[in-house]
Amino acid sequence: MNKRLFFVLLMSTATVFLVQFFTNKNKVQQGIEKIQPGQSYKIPTKEEILKPLNREINFSEKKIVAKEVLSEVDTKLCKVVFTNFGAVLDSIEYKKRPGKENVPLKTVHHKDFFHREDGCFLLALQEKTPYFYKPVSQDDFDDKVEVKYQAETSDWVINKTYSIYKDKYKFDLDIEFTSKHGKASPIQSRLFVPAPFVSEIPKDSSNGFAFNIKKNSIKIIPQRELLESAWLTPQMFGCEDRYFAHSLIGDKEHFVQRAYYKNSGDKRLISIFEGVSVEKNKKYSLSFYVGPKDMEDMNLVDPRLEGLLNFGLLSWICKLLLKFLGILYGYVHNYGFAIILLTLLIKLPLLPITMKTSAMTEKYQKLQPQINRIREKYKGDSQTMHAEIMRFHKERKISPATQMVGCLPLLIDLPIIWSLYRVLGNYMDLYNAPFMLWITDLSAKDPYYILPVLMGVTMFWQQKMAPVADGKQKVIMIFTTIFVTAIFSNLAAGLVLYWLSKNLLTVGETYLRKALRIK
Repeated sequence: MNKRLFFVLLMSTATVFLVQFFTNKNKVQQGIEKIQPGQSYKIPTKEEILKPLNREINFSEKKIVAKEVLSEVDTKLCKVVFTNFGAVLDSIEYKKRPGKENVPLKTVHHKDFFHREDGCFLLALQEKTPYFYKPVSQDDFDDKVEVKYQAETSDWVINKTYSIYKDKYKFDLDIEFTSKHGKASPIQSRLFVPAPFVSEIPKDSSNGFAFNIKKNSIKIIPQRELLESAWLTPQMFGCEDRYFAHSLIGDKEHFVQRAYYKNSGDKRLISIFEGVSVEKNKKYSLSFYVGPKDMEDMNLVDPRLEGLLNFGLLSWICKLLLKFLGILYGYVHNYGFAIILLTLLIKLPLLPITMKTSAMTEKYQKLQPQINRIREKYKGDSQTMHAEIMRFHKERKISPATQMVGCLPLLIDLPIIWSLYRVLGNYMDLYNAPFMLWITDLSAKDPYYILPVLMGVTMFWQQKMAPVADGKQKVIMIFTTIFVTAIFSNLAAGLVLYWLSKNLLTVGETYLRKALRIK
């Protein structure tokens, strides 16, 4: 090949490659610039395009060189302990949220020196991170308590001031950077906030969430996106478990430029808030919600947090049931009896409808053998068969739609059952709520399976009272009862109690209907 031709081809290929490289780079960069605050984006694979996410911490000190000093803050809601090691939240226990054996629940637990990267509200720098802070002050005000710590780098003095509110689950964190001299190098920090963890809840898992500005609602982040995405200047961002949430809710000075997640050693999520690069003296104020997923508690701090009570498509029914349960609990002071009363209140307005539909269904079931004989007699002549069946229906004043009408009570029950399932399993007030005798937690399954067995017995009782001529249908009903009982044996005791109460009321309704001779 001609050398000159080879050189031209080589230069052309290189030119095309370079044009494509820089064009793609600009496209990605322009795409990122178009992302709105609070939106997520996929992390670019090429570090040249955007600064890579930093999930690692490089501490200045490799061994303990100072004495640990704990600062305790005791409010009517919780007991909070801070430590000068990392100037982090060492532990928090919720006085009004008792767990097993009446011990207050905790979502933040002490971390030793070897697990210091998991500290709650740990401030990490891009370079060497100071771990040992000096306690500066602790001041008690009317509405809050302030705890202040200080650390130094070669160029900067860092002050962290916590404000713990006395009447709500709100934490403010002020981070102040003060340069020691005029030639201080820019400082950039990241704030680490682990997900809540309640040790007594079996397999307590955590989810990430962020506030969607477009939809004006909280979005639970799918597992596949947790470590593959980052969020630009989020308004609300954090982690939740079954009953608690740790969330950023306020950032007045726009400290947070990006937010993303990491998995800690025990596979628990940690929110990372990447701060702006600071070149001169600056103070930033951040606000967090650190508390239970309770409607009243969350609304007191930030109404947007109510979106964490994500009960699905039937959310409005769930919240309505919660309000009714709360009202009933205020009278009986027992969530078990409140569930029984709720069942009664749901049943009573529907009593005329269910009694009438049950009577119609029972009448149709009694006439079913005669309809079957007509089908058998004219099975070779479908036109005559349909005509005879229609004539039979007209003479007996019944309708083929009767069987569908009989399903009406079940169609009403299904959304209520599903809503109660979501409520009883995920609402904080029902955790560890006792009923009576062996039922000490209505959000957990019956440890002795007595309620599910009683529920199955009442289902058989209902079937005995309903005339079913078809032998196959009887077998199906028996199998359904056994299957439903087996499923409910592992569900929340409160849900089983609702179904048991409903069955007993249905049996009572049948006796009443027969006594009144409703047809």
